[in-house]
Amino acid sequence: MKTEQTVRHYRIRARQIIKRVEHDIGSNQPTLYELAQWLVENQPVMSKSTWRQYRAALICFFADEVNQSADGQRAIALLRATDTRQCKSHGTQTSAKKLKKISLADLEKLVVYFLVRENIRYGTETLAWLLSGLWTGLRPAEWQSAQFVKNNDGEWALYVQNGKNSNGRSHGNRRIVELSNMNEGELGVIHLHLLNIATSRNEGVNFVTFYNRCRDCLYGANLKIWPNRSKLVSLYSARHQFAADAKCCGLTQTDIAALMGHASIETAGIHYGRRVSGRGGLKVSAHPGDVETVRALNVDRRKPESSGLGLG
Repeated sequence: MKTEQTVRHYRIRARQIIKRVEHDIGSNQPTLYELAQWLVENQPVMSKSTWRQYRAALICFFADEVNQSADGQRAIALLRATDTRQCKSHGTQTSAKKLKKISLADLEKLVVYFLVRENIRYGTETLAWLLSGLWTGLRPAEWQSAQFVKNNDGEWALYVQNGKNSNGRSHGNRRIVELSNMNEGELGVIHLHLLNIATSRNEGVNFVTFYNRCRDCLYGANLKIWPNRSKLVSLYSARHQFAADAKCCGLTQTDIAALMGHASIETAGIHYGRRVSGRGGLKVSAHPGDVETVRALNVDRRKPESSGLGLG
């Protein structure tokens, strides 16, 4: 049973965490699940004791404030399903420890690492997830409900439930990522990734647990390949690299927002990978309906639309 003093301390700590998340993700209204996801993704830069305290503070805050809303229940489930294996034995001074790009050299080292070491648990699943994220730009959490289907023209596409729609930061409930320019090998990797998620679910492993295991596997690969590196490649790094590649290709802000599920055409430019880190070669395209939706949402913006040439 928590004392009143403990609950009061947790509430203060939760408000501090919320302000930090608002700064990190550039939003003054993060969802409860975004708060939980931020904490999970920042494990590598926190000590175990600090992370446990933050987790307890958020769970207490969620239970006290959300009255068991669906978003709150998902957030609490995510935190309770995550242990402290990725935490450092001692904390670090900054949370900016995740790379916002994946260079070709780093990608090649990761591919070799996972392919050569065939006995790595969840190695194949982690590699498929990383590559699929690089090619499509999906948020890690969005793979939970993504569907691999053929469109009306007989071409493959991903139907994705947008991850930030609950707080108005996406352009709608769903987006379509068209895969018509992908070769059979690339399509096979995406199909394998979705099959891995479905298989784990059928075996009684929920999505959050499967995600945690792949994330842990990638973290371990980072430590093996680059033991002295301060910034780490994460599954979310793939989305940043996707944004950088889209900017490098010269896609308009509207097209990039449609592909990434953003409501604002400025989000990718401010918060995601820089154009100078891009390599081009994008093999996906936004659905025309999504592009029109984003354009309609941004008609009142005063600045003229540009291509994705900004450094953001």
